[in-house]
Amino acid sequence: MTTNDWIGVATVTLTLFALYSSGLAWLVGQNSRLRAETRRELESLEALMERGLDKTQTQVNQLRDGSATKPELAAVEQRLAATLNEFKAEARSDFAKISQKVDRLPAIEAHLASVSSMIEKIGVSLSVRG
Repeated sequence: MTTNDWIGVATVTLTLFALYSSGLAWLVGQNSRLRAETRRELESLEALMERGLDKTQTQVNQLRDGSATKPELAAVEQRLAATLNEFKAEARSDFAKISQKVDRLPAIEAHLASVSSMIEKIGVSLSVRG
């Protein structure tokens, strides 16, 4: 091989390393972003659940402390049922969003592993040739 051939091979190799490195950096960023978003959504869902439980406990305490009439008990029961239904709907929606993101994480991680492996193989083959 001539010097120009070696320069061409080195240029192509460096270009490939640069492309794989930038691709790898992008994938790592995507993975981190998805994990952070998922963590925030889980925390939001937890806060929603705590707020609903606090409301329910407050209503139960009010009933226990006072002499509630049947209409008052029925109204509280309706409010509790409405709150529970609202929570279920929001929780379903939140879990659906979270599961979509979490489902993509293994694919991104597998791609990261394959890109890392490719870079390693290229490095090994270059060191063997050099």
